Amino acid sequence: MGDSSNDNENPLDIDGSNFNSEMYLECLLKCATLRQVMDKEAEVVTQSQFLQSEMQTLVYENYNKFISATETVRKMRSDFQIMQEEMNKLSENINNITTFSAKISDNLKESGNNVNRLCSTRQLLDKLQFVFLLPTQLNKAIQENRYVDAVQDYTHAQRVLQKYGNQPSFQSIQSECLEIICDLKKTLRERLLTPDTSASELAESVGLLRQLQETDSSLQDIFLTSAENRLDQHLKNLSSIVDSADILEWVEKCNNTLLADLGIIISCYHDLFEDKEMVNLPEFADKIMTQVFQLFEENVKRPENIGTEILIRGLDKFFRKLQAMSEIISSEPISNKALDVVIQSIKHKATLQYETIQSQFKENLMRVRQSLASKGTESADLKDILNSLQIHLMQKIQASLLDLMAFLQNKLSFGLKSWCGKAVADACWTVISETLINLSEMVKTMASLQTSNNISFELLLILAKLCLEMHENGVTTLHNHLIKLMEESAPGFAIDKRDTNSVMVHLSTAAQTALDSEVVFIGQTAAQMLRVSVLARDWLRAPEPRGPRAVCRRVVETLASADSAASQLFPTSVKPSSDSSRRTIWSRAPSSFSPINRIFSERIEVFSPAGADRAALSNGALKVALKALVECVRLRTFSRHGLQQLQVDVHFLQQRLSCMGNDERLLNALLEDALASAQIRCIDPQLMEASIVDIICERG
Repeated sequence: MGDSSNDNENPLDIDGSNFNSEMYLECLLKCATLRQVMDKEAEVVTQSQFLQSEMQTLVYENYNKFISATETVRKMRSDFQIMQEEMNKLSENINNITTFSAKISDNLKESGNNVNRLCSTRQLLDKLQFVFLLPTQLNKAIQENRYVDAVQDYTHAQRVLQKYGNQPSFQSIQSECLEIICDLKKTLRERLLTPDTSASELAESVGLLRQLQETDSSLQDIFLTSAENRLDQHLKNLSSIVDSADILEWVEKCNNTLLADLGIIISCYHDLFEDKEMVNLPEFADKIMTQVFQLFEENVKRPENIGTEILIRGLDKFFRKLQAMSEIISSEPISNKALDVVIQSIKHKATLQYETIQSQFKENLMRVRQSLASKGTESADLKDILNSLQIHLMQKIQASLLDLMAFLQNKLSFGLKSWCGKAVADACWTVISETLINLSEMVKTMASLQTSNNISFELLLILAKLCLEMHENGVTTLHNHLIKLMEESAPGFAIDKRDTNSVMVHLSTAAQTALDSEVVFIGQTAAQMLRVSVLARDWLRAPEPRGPRAVCRRVVETLASADSAASQLFPTSVKPSSDSSRRTIWSRAPSSFSPINRIFSERIEVFSPAGADRAALSNGALKVALKALVECVRLRTFSRHGLQQLQVDVHFLQQRLSCMGNDERLLNALLEDALASAQIRCIDPQLMEASIVDIICERG
């Protein structure tokens, strides 16, 4: 600010207000050269000429504007003078018009009153003419089905009839009109009760009856009764196509006919009646919708509607319509039933899924049985069969879960609802649990009916191993797969963890039942051969032994076949060293096997639960077979040669069966017991030397 004020007060500033020419010239002569003085002189002259030229231009322009303004003012003066004269003339004309108008009004006042009286008379005559012609017009309108015009004409003339109805000239007209209106009411009621009457015609008829002073309570009953008759016809049509139309076609038919008419009927009911408490409508709607839901469920359960895509499309359209209906009716039962329809459809789809899985699994089992029967145990790869069954079962269950996830699509009206997510999760777990529980029950049934159904022990081993695999890994894998699918299909939906223990218990129980049945079956098969061979032979007349009997070889083959099958599916435990147990026991004195020694010997549980191990399975079968041998030997009496023959048989069994199982003490104990029992029952108990027995067994 200080610098700016200094510049303005500088006397050397040629553009400033305090410019001092003498001081500027003196300063210039002192500081500048001659050349600079001459240049400055030329510059000042040029600027002076330029400023003088601009000043002249501005003067000329202002002068022209001043002349134009003067001419404009002069012209406005003349124009205002003309307008003032015209306004004076207009004011005079308006005064004259007002005067003439007042004179005319005074002259026409009496004529106007006469005209008004004539107009009133004309209107009254028109009304009287309308009243006299009313019966004819009503009959004509009714004959032409113009019921709205008839009611409008009657209501329009009703005031006149009520006012002048006591006069003799109007009494006949009034009575005739009442008869016509009574017939019209009867016609409208018959129209309401006709099933072919459309919803709009129903509403029109009710509205006309209300205009004719009918009470709302009676009209409500008539309206709902006629509507029910019409909707019953739709129900019959829908019922007739349940067995021929698919779910999508049926739903479209239902939406476009019955539900559309029901919506119109309900809307008309709201428009016509002021039934705030809604006493009759919910009951009427529930009655109709209950029948609709029954027909829908019948259609859903048809075998032709098992496709998920067409079921979901039909269900979505049906659910959307039901939601709209529930909003119109404001009925909580219908809204709840709409949700229940979706949930029941999901459950029905889940039921079809695990029934299909079960049916396909049974077909696979039938093929496995045929394959085992044709190939035999030796050529059949039981591990490969097990893997095939397990993979097929897992894939089918996972495919079913993925199929049920289609109910959670974003485009569906119910796809993102929490209750729908819960229903799908429950249905998926139902597929998993029911499939595995049905598998368990089927295995138990096959195990209990093994002999009567001719089920091979190889198949029982496969099913037992399958149940164990599903118990150890399958249930957990499927449960985790379900959680993953739910997270992908319904993000943010919290799925409850399922109780897998009950399913695992079913599987483990079924596996144990199958293993026990297999052990008993193999053991009893071998035991039956030994029992027949011991009881049918005359041991008192037995010849000198030349080798083990053929039945011993068949028993060994039977047990070896079962052991080979078990080795393909079940792990083999490490067999303990048996050097101490391999001893010559065949030449002991019978005193060592006295009843006192048996009391203090270790008790053998013959029918104890079988373990999921190759050796345990073999041990179980051996116990059943050899225990039968011991009990049968105790029922016979032996000669010396008979005892020696049994000694050879027992030694052969000891050699061949020692490779099976992992408990040689059990094997030796049972065989010792059999030989000891024979010694006790022998009339001349003399055993052969162990070396001779070995030679006979090798030679035989």
